[in-house]
Amino acid sequence: MKLCFVWLWLVAALGCHAAEGQRSSAITILPVPDPARDGLAMAERLRSTVPVQESEYTGRLIITAADGQFREVPIVSRISLGRTNWQVTYRTAWDGKKPDETLTITRSTNGPGRYELITGTNATPRVLTGGELSHAFAGSDFWAIDLGLEFFTWPRQRKVRNEMTRSRSCNVLESMAANPAAGSYARLMTWIDVETDGIMRAEAYGTDGKILKHFKTDKFRKVNGQYQLESMKIGSSKTDQETELKIDLQP
Repeated sequence: MKLCFVWLWLVAALGCHAAEGQRSSAITILPVPDPARDGLAMAERLRSTVPVQESEYTGRLIITAADGQFREVPIVSRISLGRTNWQVTYRTAWDGKKPDETLTITRSTNGPGRYELITGTNATPRVLTGGELSHAFAGSDFWAIDLGLEFFTWPRQRKVRNEMTRSRSCNVLESMAANPAAGSYARLMTWIDVETDGIMRAEAYGTDGKILKHFKTDKFRKVNGQYQLESMKIGSSKTDQETELKIDLQP
């Protein structure tokens, strides 16, 4: 299975295609003996998931505003592997409304990521930290923190339950920020497929306890005998805007 764009968002592609368009009529919820211990172990496993190879993929961000107006932004994602870390780069092209952006995320198996943003013709990258990780990439609903899955590095992690969602058995992980910045995430609930460790859906909450955004994997397509994720969606409960990431799947 290919790991592209946000590799953990897409790792659910193999084995989850049968769940698309289905809903379980009954939800089975199982308790967790040690939520903190199991949550920390799960978060460590997820942030230690290393891309299997260097690769490059193209796609589009389809941004739909509350009034139904939409625009498409071409995007290129490249994964580069180093000796002790790896980089994921997201690059857009000028669409007549927003300047082109390049976001480079450097990760290792432990510790926070490094986020560097280049906007327009300014060749000097700006390092994003703290509340700056709420930067909306290309004006979309994808923030830098979403593309880097930074919430899995937060110190407070709890596996709160195991339940069925979209006909799949999922572990539900609660990630809590130590010092959340105003307007950013304070808590995330993530439904992680038990079989593949892929993210099926997620909900992000602000410091006021209200939901800020919701995420879900959306469409799958069979390419060369393997099911791959073709699109995922992220929506803002605050602005009613939605962004769909569509991936150009090639044989």
